Amino acid sequence: MPTFRSLPSKVLLASLLWASTLASAVEPTETDPNVIMDAVTAQDTGDKQKSRVHITIIDKAGRERTRSIVTRAMDFDGGSKQLMLFEGPADVRNAGLLSINHDDASKNDDQWLYLPSLAKTSRISGADRSGSFMGTDLTYADMGDRDTENYDYTLVQGSATVDGDDCWVIESRPNADEASETGYVKSHTWISKSKLIPVQVKAWVLEGKKLKYTKFGEIQQINGIWVPHRIVVRTVKGTEVQSTSTLVFSEIAFDQEDVVSSDFTERRLEQGL
Repeated sequence: MPTFRSLPSKVLLASLLWASTLASAVEPTETDPNVIMDAVTAQDTGDKQKSRVHITIIDKAGRERTRSIVTRAMDFDGGSKQLMLFEGPADVRNAGLLSINHDDASKNDDQWLYLPSLAKTSRISGADRSGSFMGTDLTYADMGDRDTENYDYTLVQGSATVDGDDCWVIESRPNADEASETGYVKSHTWISKSKLIPVQVKAWVLEGKKLKYTKFGEIQQINGIWVPHRIVVRTVKGTEVQSTSTLVFSEIAFDQEDVVSSDFTERRLEQGL
C-alpha cells in the first residue's frame, strides 16, 4: 500500500500528502506502469511542512476513539524526515514517531517510537513495521517511503473514473523482503491523470486474509501542490468492516522557516509538545 506522503513512495501526512506540481510530465495515454509510477514518485511533495491531523477510529462494534497529531517534515540531501507528536487524548499525549527515510534503496529507513507512559524510546525494526500505528488502520510502514525498485508494476486498467477523475489503475507487487516489512501482498492504486496523485487504493494484507481500502478526498492545491485533506482507511475481512480510520488534515503549510534539522532527533522526540 502506498505511504502517506506519496503513495507508493515519499512520507504520510506529509505522506498521506501525495503531491504534484508537474502533472503534465506523463501523457494520459501512457501505458507503461513504470513510467507512470516514476513520474508520480518524482513529484514535488513540498518541503519544511507543518500540519495538524485529527484521527477518528471506529471499531467493528461501533466504538469510537480519537487521536490528534501535529507533524513536521523536511527534505535533506538523500531523503526526508518526519516528526509526529500526539496532542491527545491524555493517555497518548506527547507520544511521538520520528521517521528518517532514505532515497537510497540500499539503506534501511529508520523509525523511533516514544511512549511517555514508559519514558522510553524504541527503534521500530523491519519486522514490526507492519503493525498498527497507535491503534489506527495505518501501519508504521505506511509512515515511511517506498522505493519503486522493490516493486513490480502492472497496468490493470488504462482508464477508470473516481469522483470525476480519469485514472490509471496500477498493481504493485513488492519483492519478498518488502512484503515482509510492509505487510502487503499487493495493491491496486487509482492514480489521477490530471493531478498525478493516488485517489484510491485497495491493498491485500499479508496476514489474516484482510483487505485495506484507502480513499483520498477533499483534494486541494496548496502552493501549487495537490494535497488531500481527508483520508479514510477501512480494514475489511470477508464482508465485515473490522475498523475504519478517518484522518482530517488542517493547518497545512509549506516552506516554514521554523522547521529545522534539530526537530528530527531522538532528543526532540522525547521532549514532546
